[in-house]
Amino acid sequence: MLSFGEDITAIVGPNGSGKSNISDAIRWVMGEQSTRALRGGKMEDVIFGGTAKRKQVGFAEVSLVLDNTEHIFPQMEESEVMVTRRYYRSGESEYYINRRSVRLKDVNELFMDTGLGREGYSIIGQGKIDEILSVKSADRREIFEEAAGISRYRHRKEEAERRLEKTEENLVRVNDKIDELELQVEPLRIASEKAKKFLILRDELRGLEISLWLEQLENIRTGAIKVKTDYENALREKTAIQQEVERLYAQAEAIGEKMRAKETEAEDIRFRMMSRQADANECENAIAVLKANIQNNISNTDQLKRELEAQEGRAGSIAGQIEARQQRLEEIQAELERLEGELSAKQAQADELGRSAGTLASEMEALRQKEQMETASASEARALLSALAAAAQEVLDRDNS
Repeated sequence: MLSFGEDITAIVGPNGSGKSNISDAIRWVMGEQSTRALRGGKMEDVIFGGTAKRKQVGFAEVSLVLDNTEHIFPQMEESEVMVTRRYYRSGESEYYINRRSVRLKDVNELFMDTGLGREGYSIIGQGKIDEILSVKSADRREIFEEAAGISRYRHRKEEAERRLEKTEENLVRVNDKIDELELQVEPLRIASEKAKKFLILRDELRGLEISLWLEQLENIRTGAIKVKTDYENALREKTAIQQEVERLYAQAEAIGEKMRAKETEAEDIRFRMMSRQADANECENAIAVLKANIQNNISNTDQLKRELEAQEGRAGSIAGQIEARQQRLEEIQAELERLEGELSAKQAQADELGRSAGTLASEMEALRQKEQMETASASEARALLSALAAAAQEVLDRDNS
């Protein structure tokens, strides 16, 4: 850090003492952009490249603090003005005035008309006077204008002229654009009419779509109400069908119980019929035996009669035989009567058994018919159960849908 407490006219010293480094640093912080004026090949040369004992740094920074108590910078209110420039190896530059980031243009405008700028005459190095005397009059004029304090206005004039030139170029381009756009006016007008028509039709289409959506929404709402009503009716119908199915199942169970009871009764009747049939067969066998006995007795009677007729003339010796035979005939006649009584009883019993067999057959036929009717009723009940189950399944499917 170097402090200049008093006015300094010149700095002298031997070669290599660092005079030019200080002047170049001041010139660089005031906005110098020419690397040739800074005695370098590229701007990165201002950054310390390092030595054998110290490593290189990543940026260069110079801060210049100027006394502004006499308001040499009228646009600044501070008593001191510090100008800072920082340059990075990546090529980025930063400028600060009193630690506020500014542009290079702001730095140049700060030093205009003060004699301190990069084009000023405050720093005149070795050979600078000869260079001033040998340069063209236009270059010398810049120095005189800086000394006279009018360089600011010259720069403003040049900037205004550049702006005017740029504005004229912009006007030319604008006129060309206008000419080009005039050719597009008619197609654009047609396109505009089409666009307006499109907007009208689009609004109309949007209104129709909204109406259609509202109508569809109303239809959906109506359909939803109808579906809800159908669902409630189907639910009630399902409940009624379930109750009916349960009733029919109970009825079918009762019919099954009755059928099983009737089958047991029919089995008992069939057993009784078989027993009666066996009794009838025994009676018939007994009747046949009695008939055979009767026939034999009749044959014996006829034979005895013939014997009596053949021996009627024998009264003496065979009287006892006749008496015995007569007694035997009476016994046979009594036996015959007894057998005829038994035959009549057996016949009556056989008739009674026949009537019982007929009654049992009629009852059996009636039971068969009743069984057939109950079987038909059970079949009808099963068919009705199947139909109700199908209807219930249909209702369940509709509920699921």
